[in-house]
Amino acid sequence: MSVDRCSIPPTTVLYIKHIVCARCIRVVRQELEQLGYQVLEVRLGAATIAAAAEQIDWPRLRLALTAAGFALLESVHQTLLGRVQTAVHQLLRQPPGLRHRAYPAAVALELGLPVAQLSAAYARLATGDTLAGYIVRQRQAYAQELLVSSALGVGLIARKLGYSSLAHFSGQFRRAAQCSPSTYRKRQRLTEEQPNDASLSASDIKPAVPSGV
Repeated sequence: MSVDRCSIPPTTVLYIKHIVCARCIRVVRQELEQLGYQVLEVRLGAATIAAAAEQIDWPRLRLALTAAGFALLESVHQTLLGRVQTAVHQLLRQPPGLRHRAYPAAVALELGLPVAQLSAAYARLATGDTLAGYIVRQRQAYAQELLVSSALGVGLIARKLGYSSLAHFSGQFRRAAQCSPSTYRKRQRLTEEQPNDASLSASDIKPAVPSGV
């Protein structure tokens, strides 16, 4: 039996920045439905609606997503880089931690592209940066975040991020932050504990004693 192609509704994939969790997926679905679109799927970094591109009110869509804290990616450059950023962000926070060499394949799987094709496209669009280099920087940024915001030991953080050993993690961290993980944690916490001079109230400031009194 032949399929009547005219009966198949057109679809459009919207690539949307900041869809990084289940709550984000729910919010994006609600926003699209409130705009009157039939939502077929919402996943990390993208949503599919039953509408042709020329049927979409792009200014209104862009405004609604921006108001909800998201950003519509409209160029090929933005689309690929935004999807890579979303995938890496999500993979970093999913247990168990992946080994560094496993990340490119995992990201490529999320995006539905061969690893070699993704790596080449990323390097071209990111002006010479590499996918592997971006992943290293994001792992280090997340390590710094965990050191400051959590009570996890350095060894646990290394395992959470998929490092094969504490020495490997510490060595890579030193190259990025110019200090050890434990030193970084101490410095950041000392900075947070130091009082801000501008926060002193008037009652905290002793009046100057006039000379000669």
